[in-house]
Amino acid sequence: MIFHDAETLVRRIATAREVFGLSPAQTRLAGLIVDGHDLAAAADLLGVSVNTLRAQLQRIFDKTGVRSQAALVRALLSAGAPSQ
Repeated sequence: MIFHDAETLVRRIATAREVFGLSPAQTRLAGLIVDGHDLAAAADLLGVSVNTLRAQLQRIFDKTGVRSQAALVRALLSAGAPSQ
């Protein structure tokens, strides 16, 4: 998948939020993960602990049915993608 603009990425994350029922905090974390941030960097940016984000990430995994960050990125970016 190639994204030519940030607007498309924002739309996909917003759609994923609706599809998977992510909270605003979970959506922010998901966006940072999609942007390539690890949990330590995301914690610094969000001003929370890495443990807080680990708990949020586990809830995101539960909601999306995935078990890895790579699979999460695929699921998030596929939400709302045109069917082929």
